[in-house]
Amino acid sequence: MNIKLITTTFILSLCLIFGFEETSYSLNKASPNNIAELEILKYLPKHNKTLFISNSKSTKIISDIKKIYKTKDRDDLILIKNSILAYLGINLGTNKLEDIYNNEITITTYDNKEQNIDDILIVFKIKEKKDIDDILNLTNKIDEPNKLIKIFRENKLNYLNYIYRTNDNYILTSSSKNLLLDALKSSKINNKKVSQIIYFRELLKNFKNENNILFTKDLKANKILNNQNYLSSKDDYIVTLFNKEDKNIILKSYLINNKKNIDITSYQNIIKETILDKNNYQIIIYNDFLNSINYFNLNSFEKAFLKELNEKLKQNLLLLVSDNNWLIIFDKNNINNTSLVDTKILKDFNHYSLDNNNFVYTIFSKNILTKEEEIVKEDIYNKIFSAESDKLTFVSNRLINDVEINLVLTEFLDYQKKSYTNYFLDKKIILKNPHHIEYPNTSYLQDMNYFLKDNIYIYPTKFKAIIRQSIPELMPIYYSETNLEIS
Repeated sequence: MNIKLITTTFILSLCLIFGFEETSYSLNKASPNNIAELEILKYLPKHNKTLFISNSKSTKIISDIKKIYKTKDRDDLILIKNSILAYLGINLGTNKLEDIYNNEITITTYDNKEQNIDDILIVFKIKEKKDIDDILNLTNKIDEPNKLIKIFRENKLNYLNYIYRTNDNYILTSSSKNLLLDALKSSKINNKKVSQIIYFRELLKNFKNENNILFTKDLKANKILNNQNYLSSKDDYIVTLFNKEDKNIILKSYLINNKKNIDITSYQNIIKETILDKNNYQIIIYNDFLNSINYFNLNSFEKAFLKELNEKLKQNLLLLVSDNNWLIIFDKNNINNTSLVDTKILKDFNHYSLDNNNFVYTIFSKNILTKEEEIVKEDIYNKIFSAESDKLTFVSNRLINDVEINLVLTEFLDYQKKSYTNYFLDKKIILKNPHHIEYPNTSYLQDMNYFLKDNIYIYPTKFKAIIRQSIPELMPIYYSETNLEIS
């Protein structure tokens, strides 16, 4: 089983079991509220592929879970947690996780060139008077501080092969001996001189009030970013924040690089909700029109029509979809001076126009008679509707009303103004309803749901992505937001 799956599921389980909210905690044993100041960061070997870091408090979490989940659901969560821990080689026995864990954890993965599976390093802090024996529960006692210990369970899986306890109650455990030794070596160097630790601390300063953060360098897996073909550097990270609302998990991801001054403040103005965001449109896409037609159901006629329209216009479009109805808005005075009448696919269609409130409404329709095996039949083609002002054209597969035009007009002009004046790249995608959120956007869920089997099903209810770039910026501003529901 691929460790990418295990890591993702383990992170999710930690978020579920430990909770996401900042809860009250004994002042005498409080871990730092600022995640950038955690001592655990000193155990970071170089060249990590992903890094998950958390300082979530474990106090009162059990009572919170009882409020949200029924008894059977809580039992399923516990079963999943225990299964993941068992695969890793951890056996808590009669101990409770919240009685051992002391509010600091990092999970890092690394490429293993010799095997088709990533290496993993987990570092977490335990409470006083707790030790390795409380975590592994082997028949023989093995705990000894500052000693590298080999994990062995006869006839059982244990992905983690080595474990180590420091004098300050940090547990280091890894699938790789060298990885664990590198982490210990890093901790003995002055943190102020280790460039990687300094850089991570600077990045984390952007997220002082966050408690669960995932860093990843695997930018090629991101379909939207990868389509832009920008040249990523070794200091580019996608940072994902984990938050919870009832049974929903909200993932917010940012592309950041402190050396290029792309930090969290760069995103303050682009992630605000707009009128269209709050409307009932299941799909809202600006600019990325050609790829967007794959997100909703179109018949062959509609797909051919929209592809031809896109090729002729060569400009930014706004696409709105509600159920099986779609609406496109574009600048009428485009450089190619394209009109619907000029499209090849509508060339033989009948059209009728009517003026109303400074708009010209037109219907394109086509009904013909055909003969098949000496039988005359009527072929009815899909209708296309449009509404045109002196500046804009609205195109839809249904009749467009004045209310809808007024709703989207202001926002489209705002999109258009900002894009034309500031950005050569400006795209926005909002997908609501799992039917429209294809797995390329949340591909990890397929593996995760397979792993969780019949106990829990996780599915996306909303996906949002925004990407912008202007000259002379070397990297785009990229933000995505995924709402996951647990059932």
